[in-house]
Amino acid sequence: MSYQPGSIYKIGGRRYVDSQAVLNLSRTHEVVAHQDGWRVIVDDGAVQCARVEDRPELPRQRGALYELSAQGGASLKAQRAAWLSQGLLEPAGTFDTWPGEPPAKAGCGCGKTCGCAPCRLKHGHHHDHEEQSS
Repeated sequence: MSYQPGSIYKIGGRRYVDSQAVLNLSRTHEVVAHQDGWRVIVDDGAVQCARVEDRPELPRQRGALYELSAQGGASLKAQRAAWLSQGLLEPAGTFDTWPGEPPAKAGCGCGKTCGCAPCRLKHGHHHDHEEQSS
Protein backbone atom coordinates (compact mmCIF):
# COMPACT_ATOMS: atom_id res chain seq x y z
CA MET A 1 0.00 0.00 0.00
CA SER A 2 1.42 3.39 -0.96
CA TYR A 3 1.76 6.34 1.38
CA GLN A 4 -0.80 9.14 0.99
CA PRO A 5 -0.49 12.58 2.55
CA GLY A 6 -3.48 13.74 4.54
CA SER A 7 -5.56 16.73 3.49
CA ILE A 8 -5.62 20.07 5.30
CA TYR A 9 -8.24 22.73 4.63
CA LYS A 10 -8.86 26.33 5.58
CA ILE A 11 -12.54 27.21 5.81
CA GLY A 12 -13.71 30.54 7.13
CA GLY A 13 -10.34 31.11 8.80
CA ARG A 14 -10.31 27.75 10.64
CA ARG A 15 -8.10 24.74 9.87
CA TYR A 16 -9.34 21.19 9.32
CA VAL A 17 -7.68 17.84 8.55
CA ASP A 18 -9.00 14.45 7.51
CA SER A 19 -8.48 11.00 9.06
CA GLN A 20 -5.56 10.30 6.75
CA ALA A 21 -3.76 13.33 8.18
CA VAL A 22 -4.33 12.15 11.77
CA LEU A 23 -3.05 8.69 10.83
CA ASN A 24 0.07 10.24 9.28
CA LEU A 25 0.64 12.42 12.36
CA SER A 26 0.50 9.31 14.56
CA ARG A 27 3.61 8.04 12.76
CA THR A 28 5.71 10.96 14.01
CA HIS A 29 3.88 12.14 17.16
CA GLU A 30 2.09 10.69 20.12
CA VAL A 31 -1.64 10.84 19.32
CA VAL A 32 -4.03 10.39 22.23
CA ALA A 33 -7.75 9.67 21.99
CA HIS A 34 -9.89 12.51 23.33
CA GLN A 35 -13.63 12.71 24.02
CA ASP A 36 -14.44 14.26 20.63
CA GLY A 37 -11.42 13.32 18.56
CA TRP A 38 -7.66 13.24 19.03
CA ARG A 39 -4.88 15.22 20.68
CA VAL A 40 -1.51 15.35 18.89
CA ILE A 41 1.30 15.91 21.40
CA VAL A 42 3.91 18.41 20.13
CA ASP A 43 6.98 20.05 21.70
CA ASP A 44 5.25 23.02 23.31
CA GLY A 45 1.80 21.59 23.96
CA ALA A 46 -0.73 19.83 21.78
CA VAL A 47 -2.92 20.22 18.73
CA GLN A 48 -6.52 19.26 19.38
CA CYS A 49 -8.31 17.52 16.51
CA ALA A 50 -12.04 17.84 17.26
CA ARG A 51 -14.39 15.73 15.12
CA VAL A 52 -16.69 17.66 12.78
CA GLU A 53 -20.00 16.07 11.82
CA ASP A 54 -23.01 16.87 9.64
CA ARG A 55 -21.08 18.76 6.96
CA PRO A 56 -20.77 18.00 3.25
CA GLU A 57 -17.65 16.05 2.32
CA LEU A 58 -14.69 18.13 1.16
CA PRO A 59 -12.56 17.59 -1.96
CA ARG A 60 -9.97 14.79 -1.46
CA GLN A 61 -11.28 14.10 2.07
CA ARG A 62 -10.40 10.62 3.33
CA GLY A 63 -12.40 9.48 6.34
CA ALA A 64 -13.64 11.78 9.09
CA LEU A 65 -12.91 15.49 9.38
CA TYR A 66 -11.34 17.27 12.38
CA GLU A 67 -11.05 20.94 13.32
CA LEU A 68 -7.59 21.91 14.60
CA SER A 69 -6.83 24.10 17.61
CA ALA A 70 -3.58 24.72 19.48
CA GLN A 71 -3.29 24.00 23.19
CA GLY A 72 -0.65 25.02 25.70
CA GLY A 73 2.29 26.76 24.05
CA ALA A 74 1.79 25.06 20.68
CA SER A 75 1.62 27.21 17.55
CA LEU A 76 -0.83 25.88 14.99
CA LYS A 77 0.88 27.90 12.26
CA ALA A 78 4.32 26.45 13.08
CA GLN A 79 3.01 22.89 13.37
CA ARG A 80 1.12 23.15 10.12
CA ALA A 81 4.26 24.39 8.34
CA ALA A 82 6.35 21.55 9.80
CA TRP A 83 3.78 18.90 8.87
CA LEU A 84 3.52 20.26 5.33
CA SER A 85 7.32 20.26 4.92
CA GLN A 86 7.47 16.65 6.19
CA GLY A 87 4.87 15.61 3.61
CA LEU A 88 2.38 14.47 6.26
CA LEU A 89 -0.25 16.90 4.96
CA GLU A 90 -1.00 18.63 1.71
CA PRO A 91 -3.28 21.63 1.13
CA ALA A 92 -6.62 20.51 -0.28
CA GLY A 93 -8.51 23.79 -0.39
CA THR A 94 -9.19 27.22 1.05
CA PHE A 95 -12.81 28.35 1.24
CA ASP A 96 -14.64 31.38 2.65
CA THR A 97 -17.68 29.24 3.50
CA TRP A 98 -18.26 25.52 3.71
CA PRO A 99 -18.25 24.10 0.16
CA GLY A 100 -21.26 22.06 -0.85
CA GLU A 101 -23.66 23.61 1.67
CA PRO A 102 -26.75 25.24 0.21
CA PRO A 103 -26.80 29.02 0.69
CA ALA A 104 -28.71 30.21 3.74
CA LYS A 105 -32.23 31.42 3.07
CA ALA A 106 -32.96 35.05 3.89
CA GLY A 107 -36.49 34.16 5.04
CA CYS A 108 -39.36 32.11 3.82
CA GLY A 109 -40.77 34.93 1.67
CA CYS A 110 -44.36 34.14 2.56
CA GLY A 111 -45.47 37.74 2.77
CA LYS A 112 -47.21 40.08 5.20
CA THR A 113 -49.29 37.40 6.90
CA CYS A 114 -46.35 35.07 7.62
CA GLY A 115 -45.45 34.64 11.27
CA CYS A 116 -41.74 33.90 10.89
CA ALA A 117 -39.34 36.42 12.41
CA PRO A 118 -37.66 37.53 9.12
CA CYS A 119 -41.05 38.24 7.51
CA ARG A 120 -42.35 40.06 10.62
CA LEU A 121 -39.27 42.29 10.55
CA LYS A 122 -39.45 42.83 6.81
CA HIS A 123 -43.13 43.77 6.86
CA GLY A 124 -42.98 45.85 10.06
CA HIS A 125 -45.10 43.61 12.28
CA HIS A 126 -43.00 43.77 15.45
CA HIS A 127 -45.63 42.94 18.10
CA ASP A 128 -47.10 39.45 17.89
CA HIS A 129 -50.21 39.80 20.04
CA GLU A 130 -51.02 43.48 20.32
CA GLU A 131 -54.28 44.70 18.88
CA GLN A 132 -54.07 47.53 16.43
CA SER A 133 -56.40 50.46 16.99
CA SER A 134 -58.36 51.77 14.05
